[in-house]
This record gives sequence, C-alpha cells and structure tokens, in this order.
Amino acid sequence: MSTTTSITPLRLITLYEVSRQINSQLNLDKLLDEIMDQAIALLRAEKGLVLLREAEGGELGVKVARQMDRQNLIDAVAMSRSVIERVEKEGEPVLLQKVPDIPGEDATKSMVMFKLKSIICVPLKAKDQLIGAIYLDTTDKACFFKDADLEFLEAFANLACIAIENARSYQEIEHLNANLEQKVAQRTRELQEKNAQLTDANQKLRDTQMQLIRSEKMASLGNLAAGVAHEINNPLGSLNGNMDVFVRSFDAIRKGLESDDPEARKKAYKAALNLENLSRVSKTACERISHIVRALRNFARLDEEEFKQVDLHEGLESTLVLLENRYRDRIEIIKEYGELPQIFCQAAQINQVFMNLLLNACEAILETGKIYIRTAMSGNEINVSFRDTGVGIAPEQLAKIYDPGYTTKGVRVGVGLGLAICYKIMEEHGGRIVAESRVGEGSTFTLTLPL
Repeated sequence: MSTTTSITPLRLITLYEVSRQINSQLNLDKLLDEIMDQAIALLRAEKGLVLLREAEGGELGVKVARQMDRQNLIDAVAMSRSVIERVEKEGEPVLLQKVPDIPGEDATKSMVMFKLKSIICVPLKAKDQLIGAIYLDTTDKACFFKDADLEFLEAFANLACIAIENARSYQEIEHLNANLEQKVAQRTRELQEKNAQLTDANQKLRDTQMQLIRSEKMASLGNLAAGVAHEINNPLGSLNGNMDVFVRSFDAIRKGLESDDPEARKKAYKAALNLENLSRVSKTACERISHIVRALRNFARLDEEEFKQVDLHEGLESTLVLLENRYRDRIEIIKEYGELPQIFCQAAQINQVFMNLLLNACEAILETGKIYIRTAMSGNEINVSFRDTGVGIAPEQLAKIYDPGYTTKGVRVGVGLGLAICYKIMEEHGGRIVAESRVGEGSTFTLTLPL
C-alpha cells in the first residue's frame, strides 16, 4: 500500500480530520456507513460499495452501497465483479480512467451500458491480509479519477482498516462471555495494539500538520525579510554616515585644543556640539535596530514550542513593529487595548495568527485607511479583534475563507493556507475565530481565547 509521502499538505489535513471522525466510531455498521460516505465525498464519486470478507477464505460481500436501489445494486455488483475479483486476487488497487472513451481501455458491455467513465477500487488490508475493498465509479467524464486520487484513497483505506479492526475487536469484546476472562484479556491486548497503531498514525498526521504550520510561519518571516532588512538598513546608514563626521569632528577638536587661535577654538567648540548631536542620532539608530531585533525574536520564539503564560499585547506590538513597512505613511493603526491578564498558550503560534490577520488587513487596504486593534475581557475569555477599512469580502467568499487552498487574493498572490492555519491554531487552543465583512466597507476578524 502506498505511503502518504507524495500526498499534498491540504489532503493530509483532510486525512487527519477524516481519521478523527471514523476512528471515534466503534459501531461497525455505523462505521462502514461513515467510511462509504467519506470515500464518496473525498473523491466526488457518484456511486460506491464497501465490501468485507466475513470469514477467512470467503468471498467479499457488499456491506454498504450508495446511490443504488435493490435492482441497481444487483446490477452494479454483477457489473463491478470483474474489477473487484481482480483486486481480491492480486491485492492491488485498480484504476480505470475515461472508460470506455480511451482506445484500448478494457471495458465490459455492462460498463458501456451503465455509461461509466471512471472506476476506482482499492483493497482493505489488515496485517497484509485482504479483509475487504472500497469501490467507486462515476459517469461524469469531466471528473474521472486520477492517479493522485488513487493514492489518496489508498491512504484513506489504510486508516479505514485500522478503524474497522478496532470496531470489530470492540464488537467481539461486547459479545464475549463474562466467564471467558482469558479470551477477554487476549482481545483487549489486540485492541490495545490496534489503538497503538492508530495513535501512531494520528501522531504522524499531527506532525505533518505542525510542519505545515511551521512552514507557513517561515514563509511569513521570509516575506517580511526584505521589509525588516530595509528597516535595519536605515539606522545602519545613519551610523555609518556619522562615523565619518565623528572622525572629522575629533580632528577639529584636537587641532583647536592644540592651537591658540580663537578661530580654531571656535571650530573645535562647534565640532563638539556636532558630536553631541551625532551621539543622540546614533543612540536613536541603535535603539531602533535593537527594537526591531527584539520584536523579531519575540515574534518568532523559535525555541518555544510548549504552552506558557504570555502577554498578548507584547505579541501584538512585536508583530506591528515587523509589519511597519507595510502600513507606514498610508494606514493608521488605532489601538484600543483593554486590561488583560497573561494567558496560557503557545506564543509563537498565536503571534503567527496575529501576523496573518494584520498582513491580510494591510493588503485589503489598497491605498489609505485604518486598522483598529481591540482587546477586551468577556467573562472567562479574551477577545482580540482586527477591523480594517479595506475592500471587504463578498458573502459567497466569506463562507470559504477557512478552506485550505482557498484565497481571495488571486493567482500567485496567496496560497490559501493562512486563514486555514489560523483556524487550526485557534482550535488547538480551545478558541475560535469569527469573521464579519461588507464589500467596500472592510472586515473584522475576532479571536476568542479561553483563560
């Protein structure tokens, strides 16, 4: 069975969510219904079957069917038997694309009769033993299944096998006689082993999700690099220019102190005044550099993965410093900070949410405008809202903004992961994110975090 190494990050997130849903169901009949529904939804198929082998060496039998009445089910099983038998015999998946439109493609008369355009069937294996299969087909030639769909369905089938084995073990344990303690203990150990496999699979998906979050964070820092470099280069330029004046001023002071000429002493006094002014300018430049570096360090917190007590206002200020070149001279930042206690969270991830929302607000304001940042307590929760006077988001787009891969910024401008990752981070912190928007008036994103 294929691994998930070439599956896209967006589909890995989907697999993670789906695995949590199906593995929380221990009723076998309901689980098979859920597996069927998820498989059809994930690949946008029209019809589908889930087949299981009841006993070792037995034939695969239909357990769940979708979009078929009794007669259609009989016809569909007969029609798909050749594909299913091939999977059963070889233990390998089958993918038929654009059937029977592609010359030379293997198509039975029944496939032509039912106007099928694409068929996909993957085995369900447990401990290298075939326990069943998932079969899907479609009559829509515009949506025929692709190789990537086959790999995705195989990964889903791998998680489904674990869930099925868990449900079967649980079902068996429920029917065990109370006096058969040894058998109960044996089955419990098997269930624990399968749960360990599931835990390992879920952990790998969580690790992938965290890697995606870190990648998006590093991408955000990469986008800021040019702006931060510019912010640092300005005070550095002042320091470099001041050094030349320092040298000339010291030379004038030295000559004035060594001379009895009043005019030379006057020049020395003027040079001393210049040095005093240059010292103040240099000090300001050094403070600016230190402020930017400190803000970058506080924002990134690359060495802090654990939850700890954090001042949210400090994170907001660090983020604003790093984004200053995005809003300076065109956007007014209005802060309406309330009294907040420190909150228990992962600072680096919360700062990443602040960065994404503020960056989106800056990009939504095409010329000049305002961004309002408001923090307040509400019961046992903290609210942080970002309101901009930008272009706004249309209602039909607002419902999709948290979908991985969806972006309102256009091709090659956004990859559609920023808000999806913000949603995940808030979910991991037990919080939520709510968006409101009016086209032409602006948008408001409100974060709510529990104390």
